[in-house]
Amino acid sequence: MENLTDLLVAELKDIYSAEKQIVKALPKMVKGAASEELKAALSEHLEATKGQVTRLEEVFAHLEQKPKAKHCKGMEGLLAEGAEILEEEEAGVLRDLEMIGAAQRVEHYEVAAYGTARAIAEHLELAEVVDLLTQTFDEEEDADHKLTAVAEKLYGQVGGSEMEEEEEATAKPPARAPSTKKAMAAGSRR
Repeated sequence: MENLTDLLVAELKDIYSAEKQIVKALPKMVKGAASEELKAALSEHLEATKGQVTRLEEVFAHLEQKPKAKHCKGMEGLLAEGAEILEEEEAGVLRDLEMIGAAQRVEHYEVAAYGTARAIAEHLELAEVVDLLTQTFDEEEDADHKLTAVAEKLYGQVGGSEMEEEEEATAKPPARAPSTKKAMAAGSRR
């Protein structure tokens, strides 16, 4: 790399790889989700991600670069963790919540990546590129918020925590109030 434009192109190649990996991974997550709301949120984000790939291709065109991906190892790792959840956990609300956590880690990675690329484009005064990257940045934040909303609804479907259940099981019966005679005797000793 020799300048900020080279740095921006390198960032975009990484993001392009990440988005293409996500397009391949999301259908498996949709299929593995138990909650219809989670399925819908992931399906909606799959379509948005396909649009983000196209938008990145527009960004490359503005920079007079051929769209090219440089394998994003960070996204590969995040998606591998998500795949493990599908393989190791039983379908249900808890797995859905775990999948949401994995998906939100992906969203946060993307928010950071698009924020970085946008900052470089702003410094280079590439207004059209900034606008395109901002659209995707906003979509990634929106996806994160939607996943949080789905999680909030799912939390209510899970029973109490293990600590609460233990406390209930070991709770002592309420102490009985002392008899009136004992209370009066205790009071007269003072």
